[in-house]
Amino acid sequence: MFARLRMVFMVVLIVSLGACLSMVAFGQTKADGSPFERSFGLAFPTFGTIHYSDEGLINKMTGFNLALGYSARYYRDGLVPEDFNTYWGWGTLALLIPYVEFGVSYPFEVGDKGNLLVLDLGLIYIAPRIGLFLVY
Repeated sequence: MFARLRMVFMVVLIVSLGACLSMVAFGQTKADGSPFERSFGLAFPTFGTIHYSDEGLINKMTGFNLALGYSARYYRDGLVPEDFNTYWGWGTLALLIPYVEFGVSYPFEVGDKGNLLVLDLGLIYIAPRIGLFLVY
């Protein structure tokens, strides 16, 4: 019982540290006032490109994931800071195994350049997951 709790605590700690390191490593690359171009973090996609709607809202992210696959995530009403945003996505794991995901993201503005740190909760098929990524 305690071994599992320690394992869960270590996973949460590693995810949190990874998110902080990604903020330090990638958070200062966006110039003031310029649009977001990339995302990086512990979610699907792990490293991706930002796509905008005609209204100027982030409506799609595409890119590669740590499971050696491709991911695409679509936001229903755009990714709006300081608000809950629903999404659905699809992709592959190990280049061949397909998956579908559904969930909700909550972006926080971080730093003086307006980058977004996004916490997301979702389901891949029926398996729950949590993700943390930076949009810069």
